[in-house]
Amino acid sequence: SHFLKLYEDVGLPMQRHYLGEPFGFFQTHIGDLSRTVHLWKYESLADREERRDRMEADPEWQAYRRKVIETDYLLDMHNQILKPVSFFNPGK
Repeated sequence: SHFLKLYEDVGLPMQRHYLGEPFGFFQTHIGDLSRTVHLWKYESLADREERRDRMEADPEWQAYRRKVIETDYLLDMHNQILKPVSFFNPGK
């Protein structure tokens, strides 16, 4: 899709710079189609806020976000904060 190409070429490199490597990146194939899900790992909520604030202040990131909005690629967005259960170690 055009959105994924734009994201791969422009958005993802900036996110990697500020947020590190994604924990996971998926596209739906059954159920609600045409959805992209990405997971990012942070040390804490404060770490998340600090990293995302730095990224949001970057004029290149702001230009990328404007481009996504102008193209109508992003119809909705949902955020969730997840914590691993006791028997899962996300560091492995």
